[in-house]
Amino acid sequence: TIPMEIGELGILEVISMEAQNISGTLPPELAKLPNLRIIDYDFNRLTGTIPEDYYSLSALEQLDLNNNFLTGTLSPAVGNLQYLIFLQLHLNRFTGTFPQELVDAPLLVAEFQRNNFFGTMPLCIGALNQSIGSISCDCGPASGA
Repeated sequence: TIPMEIGELGILEVISMEAQNISGTLPPELAKLPNLRIIDYDFNRLTGTIPEDYYSLSALEQLDLNNNFLTGTLSPAVGNLQYLIFLQLHLNRFTGTFPQELVDAPLLVAEFQRNNFFGTMPLCIGALNQSIGSISCDCGPASGA
């Protein structure tokens, strides 16, 4: 479990707890860290959703949460992350559609595969401020006869 006191580390810029067998939920207290640039909790056993307050982290460049058991949807507020270049959410249990606001983040890498997202991927060539270099996602469940 990640301690709530982590939100008191005011000058923290990087939190990397990759492959530490951490369980529990993502601490909303991280949103109190104005200089936080990198959140890396991949390859753990985290559950729950991405706290809505994470989308107000104005310096966030990398959100790496792959290989956990996270659920819920990706908030349209992801478009508020004006420095987000790396978004790695694959191998979780996310659902819902891809928010159109993804085009507002300056993503270079976006990985969504092995979740339960559906609908149209809004990332497109020529979108304002868009310079994406890599997108990975599933085609969704098979349909038809």
